[in-house]
Amino acid sequence: MQNRLLGIHMIVQNEEHHLPRCLESLKHISTECFITDTGSSDRTTEIARTYGATVLHARWEDDFAHARNISLPLAGTEWVLCLDADEYVIQGLEELLNYLPKVHKSISRLRITIENRYGEGAEEKMISQPVRLFRANQGYRYVGRIHEQLVRSGPSKLVLNEAADGDKNEKYTDEENVLIEIEPLAPLCLIHDGYLASTIVKEHKPRRNLKLIERELQDDPAQPFHLYNLAVTYCQLGQIEQAIEAFHESLRRTELLAPYRPTLVRDYAKALVGLERYDEAQALLAVERHRYPSYADLHLLYGETLEQQGLEERAYQFYARATECLEVPGSDGQSDGGSTLDSPYVTEAGSDSYRAYTAMARLAQKRGFLNESAHLYGLALDSMFAYAPAWVGLADVLQQTGETDENIAETLLARCRGIEESGHGNSIRGGMSHPSCVNNEAHLVHVIRILAGCGAYEQALKMLDTDACSARIQVADRIHWMLCANRVSEALQLAEEYWGAERMDEVNLGSEHRMDWALACWANGLRLTDAFLATTHPQEKTVWKVMDRLLDQLTKEPRTMEPVSEEQKFMEWGPQAQMVAEQVVQQAIKTGQLTLAEQLHELREIMMREHRGKAVTVRREFASLLYRHGYTLVAANILIQCMTESELDAEGLFWLGETLYAKGYYDQALSLFEQALEREPDLQQARAGAAVCYLRIAMEALRQELVRSPSAGALAAQHAALEQRLRTAEGISWRTIFHAKERRNQLASGTNFPMHDREG
Repeated sequence: MQNRLLGIHMIVQNEEHHLPRCLESLKHISTECFITDTGSSDRTTEIARTYGATVLHARWEDDFAHARNISLPLAGTEWVLCLDADEYVIQGLEELLNYLPKVHKSISRLRITIENRYGEGAEEKMISQPVRLFRANQGYRYVGRIHEQLVRSGPSKLVLNEAADGDKNEKYTDEENVLIEIEPLAPLCLIHDGYLASTIVKEHKPRRNLKLIERELQDDPAQPFHLYNLAVTYCQLGQIEQAIEAFHESLRRTELLAPYRPTLVRDYAKALVGLERYDEAQALLAVERHRYPSYADLHLLYGETLEQQGLEERAYQFYARATECLEVPGSDGQSDGGSTLDSPYVTEAGSDSYRAYTAMARLAQKRGFLNESAHLYGLALDSMFAYAPAWVGLADVLQQTGETDENIAETLLARCRGIEESGHGNSIRGGMSHPSCVNNEAHLVHVIRILAGCGAYEQALKMLDTDACSARIQVADRIHWMLCANRVSEALQLAEEYWGAERMDEVNLGSEHRMDWALACWANGLRLTDAFLATTHPQEKTVWKVMDRLLDQLTKEPRTMEPVSEEQKFMEWGPQAQMVAEQVVQQAIKTGQLTLAEQLHELREIMMREHRGKAVTVRREFASLLYRHGYTLVAANILIQCMTESELDAEGLFWLGETLYAKGYYDQALSLFEQALEREPDLQQARAGAAVCYLRIAMEALRQELVRSPSAGALAAQHAALEQRLRTAEGISWRTIFHAKERRNQLASGTNFPMHDREG
């Protein structure tokens, strides 16, 4: 028997993929359901009837409000819940049925919580709380071709309704009377994933929306809500410049009390930040954050604009301010999991917690406050166990503090045990002391991946001690980690076992996996096998054969190779050969197989010997790869050698300057930065580096003068002022960022890196 309390009303068109999930989430309550179909050509209507829905047919007239209003007069229930097919209930339906009879008769509209997914990650969602529940037969209807809004006929009331299709707000008022009615938050939570990137591309929603919004603007070109939705649609289409123009015009015309205005400000600022127009975003948010002091997203964005301009101390303050914008429990008093917390704003999940804590942790780590950074990453994970940047950041800062890989592993595993003890099996947090105490294999595998991600390959491999764990890690990953840990014999054995002759027909290797197999062969002093060559693409097979033969010759007789053979000419002039050779060198450096990397680079350089300019370019490229992967001293030696033979490019000069700066040789670093700017005036990293060097040199001169004249107060004041400027300048992102993997490589000594004499 159907309940007469709550009815479901939907409009659909070709929703056979989404509709079953939506109706399945509602089926355990027997309720009235009207589905208005606007011309489906798939199984949508058949599916709807299977779930007991009453299907109404209507012609699509490019008007969402018209379609949504068709079923409203037919409602036989006290309350109407309007849904879309790409939404589904995740919690609160039973609670809602208990809640509705208790709602005071003076209240006719209720808000619900919607998690709008924009990515595949659990944290990639926007939280909105639109009006979707209202009493039937009390004059409510929708208006607007798109982003339709709920209005009330008769003695009018101000209706603040979040758009059904675009999740935006607009207000509609009667010309005579305005009565504001409260809209409590009901205990119902939905997920909406119709605007995932994959869905947008497949269903062409932005193009459809753009057409309807443009029609609305033809009728009313200055309507700010339509201009706002136009900007959002431009963002979805990747047309950010046009979006910013529309955001600007909408904000200029929007009244301060318009309910969608806070979200407009947020989206406008987000677009400006996306185009790196930080000055404009900062100017906007400097004003607007005061209007909406509890809107965490604005404080978070303001902090980002400050950080990008080097104002890290102020940025940290506003990240912290975002964490103070705590939501309050909704009208039902519930706060379980955060899904029914009452917030007046459309907000990105985690803006007031794990995103802000992670930003604070990143800045603390950059400034050298490593213990504080680890604590803040922990707070982020306490807020959202699955937030990958916090896990990665925690492992990274632990490595920077000098913790052993074993201790890093135990710290990460500690959080897994805590969440298991709390009963949240899909979460990762807490405290423990030994890996064997972790019962959830998924948690253990998660930690293993984090360890590999921070370069702790040996520790990650040690923890792969069960068949279950190994089965969850792809063979290609295990082979790659073995190479990185220099366990080359095991890497080759595993590659031959899973990719060798017996499984030749089953193997479809990606390019990186194929290169790892080749490196495993060569690192063991072996030639490439027929099984390996069988997996290569036909156009690459000759390249691999030639490279294998020449590398074998080079390792046996490195001084006798002459660049005259037909094979070498093939390697030199074939674009496919050049691409494969370059990629293999990159992979050798990435896996830490530096001896092989040098040999492969030597091979490339020998082939280029007749084209001296190109050979020098190849050498600079090699130094560039080494530097980016953290082998800074090794790269510096090569760059210095390049300087003695020919001019160094601006990038190489900058890296040499950065290396000297890190060692405290500010005068020499300044000279190199200035040379880099002579070659490339727009190289902002070199310009910032030069500015920082000038500040450090000036501070040292003042310090020496203060030693001679300690009572000179003016000098002390100048020194303090320069120190503040230096902190700001150092906050600008001009130095190459090295994470745990690269920091480990910085410890590699140049004496362990074989360099051949290139004379002759």
